[in-house]
Amino acid sequence: MTVPDAEKLLAAALAACRRAGAIHREHFRSAGLAAADVEKKADATPVTKADRGAEEAIRETLRRATPELGLLGEECGQEGDERDRWVIDPLDGTRNFVAGLPWFATLIGLELDGELVLGAVHAALLGESGETWCAARGAGAWAGRGTDLATCRERRLRVSATATLEDAFLQHGGLVYFQRAGLWPAFSDIVARAGRTRGFGDWWGHMLVAEGRCDAMLEGTVAYHDVAAIRPILEAAGGALRTRRNEPLGAGFHGPALSSNRALEPELAALLGF
Repeated sequence: MTVPDAEKLLAAALAACRRAGAIHREHFRSAGLAAADVEKKADATPVTKADRGAEEAIRETLRRATPELGLLGEECGQEGDERDRWVIDPLDGTRNFVAGLPWFATLIGLELDGELVLGAVHAALLGESGETWCAARGAGAWAGRGTDLATCRERRLRVSATATLEDAFLQHGGLVYFQRAGLWPAFSDIVARAGRTRGFGDWWGHMLVAEGRCDAMLEGTVAYHDVAAIRPILEAAGGALRTRRNEPLGAGFHGPALSSNRALEPELAALLGF
């Protein structure tokens, strides 16, 4: 992927994020987002008309900008090429969205020849114009305001240099998922040793690792669409995203995940049995 290609593809992803963000803002804390409008999917996770509307808008935008690429979305599944494709989570953090909490985001990753090479994460309700984190292979990882190429690359991302678990600031997803994954004993030991822990959850925890504001993020279970956009950003920021037994990320993936700086990765992965 050349630099001009990366610029074009990142611009397409940001345009899709912009449209999804407009839909999120329209429905957030609206009277129309009543309990009756929140459905449960087969895996018991919630979905709203904002999730579905955002994915439809994202797909339309990406089809127009890159008709040669396939699409794999959380809500609408696979369309077109399965090797070179966009991977879409139209609204990560739907429970926060339904609760009226602004910590949710659009996640768009790009898989070329089976490898994740680009990611964009846009939180439409953080700040006046939203906050964006993005990366493309060979072009670094960045964050900033809005969804324009210039403003969303205001600051370069770099993971922390924290080297010991006792000094580390760790984040985690929902606690029940560690229990279900059989990771509760290992997770408890890590928590007991860590310098500080908080449960931010979802995309937000991983982006704080990429920012270097926290040192690691542990999740008991994620799906491919939850981390496809996140891995390129973490890696471009100097960090890593690991799965249990190094299970490859791809359609159908569902399992625990760890993101961290490189210094902490070996110890955390060993403690979790990764």
